[in-house]
Amino acid sequence: MKNRQLQVLGGIFVLLLLVVLIFENPFKKSEYQKKIEAATALFPNFDKEQVTRIEIIAIGQTSTLMKQDDSWVVASMDNYPADTESVDELFTKVAEFDNANLVSDNPKNQAEFQVDNTGIETKLLGANDTVLVHLFVGKNTPGFLSSYVRVADSNDVYTAQGYLQGVFDKSTRTWKDRTIFKFNKGIATQINITSPDETVELRLDAENKWQMLQPVSAAVNQNEVDNLLNAFSELKTDDFAEEKELTEYGLDAPTSSITAILNDGTTATLHVGKEEGGKLYVKREDKASVFMLFKSNVDNLIKKSEKLIENVPPPQAEDENTTPAEEGNPTE
Repeated sequence: MKNRQLQVLGGIFVLLLLVVLIFENPFKKSEYQKKIEAATALFPNFDKEQVTRIEIIAIGQTSTLMKQDDSWVVASMDNYPADTESVDELFTKVAEFDNANLVSDNPKNQAEFQVDNTGIETKLLGANDTVLVHLFVGKNTPGFLSSYVRVADSNDVYTAQGYLQGVFDKSTRTWKDRTIFKFNKGIATQINITSPDETVELRLDAENKWQMLQPVSAAVNQNEVDNLLNAFSELKTDDFAEEKELTEYGLDAPTSSITAILNDGTTATLHVGKEEGGKLYVKREDKASVFMLFKSNVDNLIKKSEKLIENVPPPQAEDENTTPAEEGNPTE
């Protein structure tokens, strides 16, 4: 009897499963999945290697980047070296744009999505000023996870992943390379730090340990020195300074500086000037450009000796109240 009931229940289960598979078809691809798979690139023939010039117009300002040999410069800013990571990010986004998510083909809606002349107009040009890519980047979508984009010669507006305004318009941060120093921290053998209060000299010893020679001879906290070198060897600016005389920056006779001496015979020296608006003016000794760093970032470099010295805990003081019995002597 029980076997008969189990067979009936099993048959009902199989029947219900067949009904679900037939009508619900859980293995069938969703319309969204099908749309994604059928999508085609907005710029199917795009090849970043063919790009020789980039023009970006945002809020009435034009930024022009030019390719010189294998590197990029900001032509609109005296050919200053460009931030290659930002340029690569822009190229990556252009290559990813597709027609999967169409939101409008009505030209009257372009202003709403800011993909008209109120958006960020971008041109990527190749040899003989051939236009390879011409598009408009608009505002963020309501969820802030995507942005609106439109190819210049089309009315179709699509959504694309990411906060694209920050990718295509650097605004006051500019397209300049923000690197101040980039060197191999592993080949540093000496660090000199000068401030109005003291001069700190650190050297690597024969056992590959940092030691302090000035203002006192002392062992140093190796992690503190490593953190300092991490910051110094990959130092990026927080801002670019306006062009002025060095005296206005306080860099004509700086009172604070840091120098790393490397085992390949080169040195890296940063001079620190006066503070303005929470940032300090800084300058490489071998370059004319003046940068600005937040005070906290300067403090990570111009360290005091007391912050670097290894704090060794004092030996445990012997308890003066210890009795002979407590020291292990037999009691009477």
